[in-house]
Amino acid sequence: MLLHVVDSAKMDNYKCSLSVVDVYDMAQDIGREFESIIDTYGTDAVTGLMPKVVSALEQMELLAMKNERENTTVDDLRSTIQQLEMDKQERTEDRMKYEKEMEQIEDKWREDYNELLTTVSRLQDDNRKLSESLQAAEKDKIVDSKSQVLSPDVDTVALQRLRHTVDQMRDSIRSYEHQLNSKSNEVDSLTVQMDRLQTTLKDLRRKHRFAQLQCRSLVEERADILSQLVKQQKEFLSLRQRFGIAQKENEDLSKYRDDLPDLKNKAIYDLDDPDRPKFTTNELKDILTERNELKSRVNDLEDELSQFKPVEQLTIS
Repeated sequence: MLLHVVDSAKMDNYKCSLSVVDVYDMAQDIGREFESIIDTYGTDAVTGLMPKVVSALEQMELLAMKNERENTTVDDLRSTIQQLEMDKQERTEDRMKYEKEMEQIEDKWREDYNELLTTVSRLQDDNRKLSESLQAAEKDKIVDSKSQVLSPDVDTVALQRLRHTVDQMRDSIRSYEHQLNSKSNEVDSLTVQMDRLQTTLKDLRRKHRFAQLQCRSLVEERADILSQLVKQQKEFLSLRQRFGIAQKENEDLSKYRDDLPDLKNKAIYDLDDPDRPKFTTNELKDILTERNELKSRVNDLEDELSQFKPVEQLTIS
């Protein structure tokens, strides 16, 4: 009995341990704490700590899943033990009831047996007395008419008592047989009910196992989602770190740009470059205009020369 109490206490303490849902809730709380730490101190404060925490949470998740499977096994064993204890108790009660009935039957038989022994001993005494009286009558050659009349009466009364006792025993045996048949019918009906209950219990266990499988699949899906969330948080932290670096570089570039002189609408040339431009735009425009004017004058002169060429050829001929 003490061992049973200790085992039940151990089972209760065992079931009060951490579950997978508790691990997921802890992971969410830790993620929020990490976000607050990152917002306050930056990503460098949790870069080395986060992989260790994730590994510890994964180990806790595996242990919690194993714990739930063991809790399910413990519940099945406990239900089996309770069923066996109930069966044992019912069998013990039936055995005690049967033993009690057997004791009552034995007591009744002992009483009847004692009554029969008393009747037989009394009849034996009467028979012995009659034998002695007959022997005395034979010796004396005197027949006692009164004893001759008394003997048949005594035998008749004894036979009637024996017959009545036998009838009572037959009636009691018939009643016991009737009770035994009724008890056997009750046992058969209880057996049928027990079979039905066992079938119902099997169906309930099957449904419970199916629900547990669905719950485990949901837990695994949630674990996958949480792992993806952790990966996304890692990527988010790396992106935030890159964004911080880029923002810092942008600030440095903006500071460097502020230090540079204003070169808007200005051109920069290398003094050592021989192909660098040596005239301004206005000067180039003037040069091009002058060139065009010179070209037009050259064309005019060529036209005039072409007019004078035939005359010169005629004079030469």
